[in-house]
Amino acid sequence: MPHNIPIIILSDEDDDGDFLRTHNDSSVLIVEIERNEADVSKHIEELDEDLAITYSQTATVLPHARYDCTLAFCRAEQDVSGPLQDNAKHCDQCFCYICDKLASMCELWTIPGICHCNAHKHSVYWKALRDKSLMGFLHELNFTFDSLDMDSDLRRAETSLQIFAGSLAMKYATFLLGFETPNHSASCRCTCHRNINSNTQTQTIGCKGCYKHHFKMLEYDYTVVSQHIKMFLNEAKKENPKACVVMLLGAIKLFVNHTTPGNIHAANTVSETMSMLLWRFMTKVWTLLVGFDFSGSFIKQLESFYQKLPLPSNCTLPKSLSVLPWDDPLLSAVMKGQNITGERQGKGQRHQVLCEPLVVIQARVCKLQQQNKYRELARYLKVVKSINNPTGAVCHMLSLLPGATCLASYLTPQQFRAYLRILTSGHAPDVAQELDAGNGHMIIPDPLLSTKWTPIEGSNSFKMMEVLKFALRVLDCNNIVFADSETWVYLLSVVSSSFTTPDGVPVGAFYAEPDITYQTVTRDAASAILEELTTTSRIHISKIFESGYPDQARLLLATQALVLRIFHSQFKPILSVIMSFRVKWSETEHTLVAYFLCMYFWENSVVLDLNTYPTNSLLATWNE
Repeated sequence: MPHNIPIIILSDEDDDGDFLRTHNDSSVLIVEIERNEADVSKHIEELDEDLAITYSQTATVLPHARYDCTLAFCRAEQDVSGPLQDNAKHCDQCFCYICDKLASMCELWTIPGICHCNAHKHSVYWKALRDKSLMGFLHELNFTFDSLDMDSDLRRAETSLQIFAGSLAMKYATFLLGFETPNHSASCRCTCHRNINSNTQTQTIGCKGCYKHHFKMLEYDYTVVSQHIKMFLNEAKKENPKACVVMLLGAIKLFVNHTTPGNIHAANTVSETMSMLLWRFMTKVWTLLVGFDFSGSFIKQLESFYQKLPLPSNCTLPKSLSVLPWDDPLLSAVMKGQNITGERQGKGQRHQVLCEPLVVIQARVCKLQQQNKYRELARYLKVVKSINNPTGAVCHMLSLLPGATCLASYLTPQQFRAYLRILTSGHAPDVAQELDAGNGHMIIPDPLLSTKWTPIEGSNSFKMMEVLKFALRVLDCNNIVFADSETWVYLLSVVSSSFTTPDGVPVGAFYAEPDITYQTVTRDAASAILEELTTTSRIHISKIFESGYPDQARLLLATQALVLRIFHSQFKPILSVIMSFRVKWSETEHTLVAYFLCMYFWENSVVLDLNTYPTNSLLATWNE
């Protein structure tokens, strides 16, 4: 481009004055650019001053994992034999992917068999090892939180649980040592003690017989341990809800396996204390799950942890947290006034009833009151069912929960027999609240452990066929109850009884033996009913089934279910119970039960393997 550019200036000004006269009165003027070398030089100097580099510094390298460093890194899924290629090298900002600290501070950086220098995030092995390291004690307790979820609340819970685990272990170890009962000794017949007074008789003096007669009687007091656990409960309640619920469930994992090496009385005392502590801890957990909006993934992780807890066999707590979320379809419909019955029958689903534990109801009431949602509270209280409603309780236990399960599948044999007692006797445990001295709140103990039962007001006992249908559905979905021999004996006793006393004792009734034709037809019908229950999880019993001999038909249906139990697996555990009642049944009202059992094994189609069923010879002589 040329440097001399001509410029044409057009002017239509009337008062150009001296300008136009100076330029020969021209209205058009051609101007050539005149370059001032001094100005150009000065301008360049100013630009040079603006762009002058006064200081230089290399880029700051931020902390990074070894596999993200500019130094070469060799990846492998799981190689701990030694450093791979140049993996042992690191810069000043490289940190250990496992220890989460500078590589120079990692003591296991190049140790053969561990080799943290080979760790990277693309390996399943190394990522699992990092999660274990970051979660710390929570990982040892089998919590399944992701390492990215480890916030300040979970860190505080992890620290508290680790401290509590150490102190609890010391208290429990002291408890296991026991203490000697004072002034307890046995009379010694040995020669060296025959002429010694009673004061010195308690001492061990050289004779071999002394060891047998002079021994220590140890007693065990669980009070100190239980007080320490209660102190931790009170400390957990002071934390944030997220940290509190993790601390409570983690503490249960730490003390749930406590036992005693002492006598039966001490064992029973520990068992009762354990049940009380479990109920107190879970009451607080349920309250937190209702009162605070935890994320769905967090609740799912808590549910997974709770289901893995090794709860004792006599524990009556549900095996699921079983708290409906606020966005549950039935619960939300009730709150909005779209459902005024509290019941719902979906397509292809079981009948669902809004029934919740009293602790959960109380927590929901407090939550709705705090939110000033009194209209929703009124709708909820009108339809929710809890106690004194056996029909609602049965429907609720058999209603499917998320995950295609129902509460009945989590019942223990003791709980199942307690519910049979409730349904047949018309009595329920008397729930007495206890005062928590720590915070002044009322605590509701496990009702099924109550020794006092009272009549259910405004409710009649179930018909025996309804009780049997409930029992068969529970046996179909609950493998533990299905395999328990005492449950079958109690069920047969209930079905063959005229009524059940308030103490839960079935009073037997004498039933006449039906004709053989009726027995054959009814047995085939019972087999069809049980087959439908097994395949569809539904049970339908027509009125024709109970015509003629209704009591005998129910008993035959229960006996047929017992036969399926026998053929399902080895029946040695249950046969011992049945054989113990053999003489009693032959002399009392239970003769019909024994006869129905014999009827199935008399047929030629029933062939039992002698190796699998060693008691087949006993069945052959059943009717002798």
